[in-house]
Amino acid sequence: MSDPEILDRILETCSYRFRSVVCPNKDRVAEITAAKLHVEDQDWSVLECSLLPNGEVKCAMSCLLRDFDQSN
Repeated sequence: MSDPEILDRILETCSYRFRSVVCPNKDRVAEITAAKLHVEDQDWSVLECSLLPNGEVKCAMSCLLRDFDQSN
């Protein structure tokens, strides 16, 4: 089992967002979880997508993240 203190430090270094977005490849709504490290010029990356098996994401799935910074 992971050390809770280490896990807390990892979670504090990122921002997380949970969204419903239309997948351009499957033309279906996907529930996604995205994260962005608190580092200058860092991009958002998809961590989880409801259209894929748990833990399987590809190429940071930038197609789902258009205008992600502008939305809250």
